[in-house]
Amino acid sequence: MKRDPSPEEMDERFEEIYSQVNCVLLAGVLEGVAIYFYEIAKITKEELDGFRDRPEEYLFERFGGGNFKLNFYEGPSFIVCVNFKPKGEPKWLALLPEKVGSNPKPA
Repeated sequence: MKRDPSPEEMDERFEEIYSQVNCVLLAGVLEGVAIYFYEIAKITKEELDGFRDRPEEYLFERFGGGNFKLNFYEGPSFIVCVNFKPKGEPKWLALLPEKVGSNPKPA
């Protein structure tokens, strides 16, 4: 395109991409001096539509407190990562993979 897209073209492209969005939620765990992020949930576009105007509130209600990364994908292609740090007790520790161990420390 040899010109800037019009607002209508931008909206059209956004809707095209957004219709294929899916998300992966990662939670941070302290391991030594590093923070490792582990997948704890997959979120569909339909689920995202239900909370996209209040993501931190939704994450806190469902998963409690923690250091979260919400990764957005268009199909299999990574788009962007958005970070959230709601304060409170974590509800997600049981969702961690076994390799994390029996006493994980939320970041």
